[in-house]
Amino acid sequence: MKKALNVFLLLGLLLITGNQRFISTPEQREQYFAAALADISSYQGREASPGFSNLHQEDESQAEDDELYGIGGQFAIDNQLRDEGQQAIAVAAVAADLNNAELNDINAEKVEEDMAEVKSQSTVSVKKESLLEQIRIHKVQRGESLWTIAAKYGIDIDTLIGANDIADMNRIRIGDSLRILPVKGILYRINPGENLWSIARQFNISIDKIVEANAIEDPDLVQPGTSLLLPGAKPEFGYKDRLAKQFIYPVKGRISSYFGPRWGRNHDGIDFAVNTGTEVRAARSGRVVYSQWANGYGYTVVIEHQKGVRTLYAHNSRLLVHGGQWVEQGQVIALSGNTGNSTGPHLHFEIQINGQPVNPLNYLR
Repeated sequence: MKKALNVFLLLGLLLITGNQRFISTPEQREQYFAAALADISSYQGREASPGFSNLHQEDESQAEDDELYGIGGQFAIDNQLRDEGQQAIAVAAVAADLNNAELNDINAEKVEEDMAEVKSQSTVSVKKESLLEQIRIHKVQRGESLWTIAAKYGIDIDTLIGANDIADMNRIRIGDSLRILPVKGILYRINPGENLWSIARQFNISIDKIVEANAIEDPDLVQPGTSLLLPGAKPEFGYKDRLAKQFIYPVKGRISSYFGPRWGRNHDGIDFAVNTGTEVRAARSGRVVYSQWANGYGYTVVIEHQKGVRTLYAHNSRLLVHGGQWVEQGQVIALSGNTGNSTGPHLHFEIQINGQPVNPLNYLR
């Protein structure tokens, strides 16, 4: 009978430790162990019974007790315990301690997971929208002009023209699609050699204003080719200064790719299919502001012709001018090539107005 009792107590212990994963709160643990100890206490009430006390044989039971109640060799029930009921209580108490310790580890891990999830959801919920995402499209209606459209949206004429590459203000047509910026300012694409700090100085606006307007997470990671909306920035080249056909062709050759949508994105210039080593000429006189390697563009030259007007020449094999140098219209500035992200020998040519690439064919003569 003593063996049967011991087996029963062992099964109880296994049930306690085995079911710990289903006890998730302190209240549940308290109720569970209170019930277990209540069952065990019934054995203490039977100590006075002769049948119960005679079961204990000192020599045999000691070895059995050590074997039965030693858990993983980590502890043994004190052989001074007087009866089986007290031994069971000690076993239950140790099991409860083990159970609570493991539950604490499990609960702590669960809390960390929950907090990480809440933090992630919080981060997503407060993500700021860029002003670029708020640009709208306006379809030109009968009787509208650039001035009436600008007034309708609360922006100035330079903001409207600059966002839409309008070379001739008198040639808009019914049904034309115009981009409408959400605020006064300009669209600007970062050139090789530029960063947010140099752009902020150039247009006399704060770096914080640029970062906020464009929802930039890390200003140090912004790369050339990125488009920005510069709120409040004044165009360096206004609509009154626009004069068509001021530029000459930089090379003589077939145009292999035009300005506009290409391969799922906008192609910001035109490509001339020419052999490597073809002379590349300045499309207009100006000062060289960049002449070196640029990621994606290969060997590149950028010339500023006046405030707000620049040209870019990319994928060259050799550069023949340096930064700060003044060049005349028609002067050879580089030899064409196939450097950078290029699918074959060609010259990539851009005209930029206020930092925004425009269709060169509207300005070449």
